[in-house]
Amino acid sequence: MVDARPLTAFAAGHIPGALSIPLRDAFATWLGWLADPGEPLVFVLDDSQDRADLVLQALKIGYEHLAGELAGGMPAWTGPTGHVALVPAGQITGPVLDIRQDAEYGPLTLICGHGDRAMSAASLLADDWAAATGRPLRTG
Repeated sequence: MVDARPLTAFAAGHIPGALSIPLRDAFATWLGWLADPGEPLVFVLDDSQDRADLVLQALKIGYEHLAGELAGGMPAWTGPTGHVALVPAGQITGPVLDIRQDAEYGPLTLICGHGDRAMSAASLLADDWAAATGRPLRTG
């Protein structure tokens, strides 16, 4: 099941196990990366979303196993729901997993209580980065 609603709608309540791929210009790309092309899919959409756009984007990448849509959308769902907290950047606590793509890369800061572990991590990261990319890690 692919939930194509906006991320805020998915976060507020979704069918457990559903894959969130918001319907937008990059929908076809993400569908191609994340959905099994051999499995038929059911979609969850809001009333205001363009079903023809979803179908066109799926077909554009050769995905033809469109099984249907949850009739009535999430308001019609009577089973259990999952929720995801949306946390503003200034309120983040705990570890962060950065899943940005290369074009979205931003600075990375390493921290620890005294700086010793952060420097150890920086030295390892620099070596790993150089080995993986053939370029030295830029610091500043």
